[in-house]
Amino acid sequence: MQTPAISPERIGDAVDHLVTAPISNWTILKGLPLPLLYARARELAGGSITLAAARLLQQNVSRGDRVLILSGFIMRDYGLPETDGPIGAAVLARALSMGLGAVPIGVSEDSIVPCMRACFSTAGLIPAEPGRLDSGRHRYGLSGFPVNEDEARRAARDLLDQHRPKALIAVERPGAGKDGEYHGGGGFEVSSFTAKTDILYAEARKAGIPTIGIGDLGNELGMGAVADIVASDVPNGVVIAAQQPADVTVVANISNWGAYGVAACLAALTDNSDAFHDGQHEKRLIEACVQAGGIDPVGGQLRLYVDGTDAHTNASLVDLLRSIVDLSQREGANISGYQSSWQTK
Repeated sequence: MQTPAISPERIGDAVDHLVTAPISNWTILKGLPLPLLYARARELAGGSITLAAARLLQQNVSRGDRVLILSGFIMRDYGLPETDGPIGAAVLARALSMGLGAVPIGVSEDSIVPCMRACFSTAGLIPAEPGRLDSGRHRYGLSGFPVNEDEARRAARDLLDQHRPKALIAVERPGAGKDGEYHGGGGFEVSSFTAKTDILYAEARKAGIPTIGIGDLGNELGMGAVADIVASDVPNGVVIAAQQPADVTVVANISNWGAYGVAACLAALTDNSDAFHDGQHEKRLIEACVQAGGIDPVGGQLRLYVDGTDAHTNASLVDLLRSIVDLSQREGANISGYQSSWQTK
């Protein structure tokens, strides 16, 4: 008797539930209307948002294909990135490499490249120059991106021509508002030191490349589909609401968590639990990010926190997600036996 497969939709719903549980700085301290943002994103996806994003990747990305992952949000006055973003990008890069055999390319400001490198390498991937990306397994590349708009247009064309990416993912990456400027959560401009990755994103969309936007507040690249809710219900929303939409919008308590949700679903869809990390690995990733200059924006410190949430809590969330991935692959036979035991003998 064939063991029935566990429904991917159930897995996706469970993952969504975890990454949108209201237990973060934004939802508890600031009252972010996450249920409203999630409901809109889910309506557009036609179901689980993390599963929709994972399926988009599975359907469009094959072994050896390149995927651009845009991340990094520089903190004003520091010139260093938040811990939210580079870690999630690295976890997704791992899932793409181990689950689909893809080659992830991290894109950020030049100043953030060292932090991205620390995270991607700690995720278990091996750096390579552009000409060596296809040599060996589990390679990744990194690319700085310009702050100047004219240079950004040239860089966007070069990146797309060079890598011919099959998908583009933005994880906690600044997105331009209605005024064309980039903003921090407090409504202040950060355009003068922010790479103009909206240009790359827009060029990818014009070329028909599938896009995924992952954010937690609404000022992130790819959050355009929920911009009206951000404008009406998020503090400073009229100013900060990012305008660029994505094919799949993923909202979460913390952007890293949204990336983890997509990676967990991808690991489940590919029957490869190793494509997703665990809690101990999460702690190592946070430590590596902080050592490379990643700052907790809530505490304003080089501490093992992400968006005001400590490493232990982040690791616990990852272990819960990992249990869903493991359950999806391990318990099919047991569930079948359990259900058959209900029958009257």
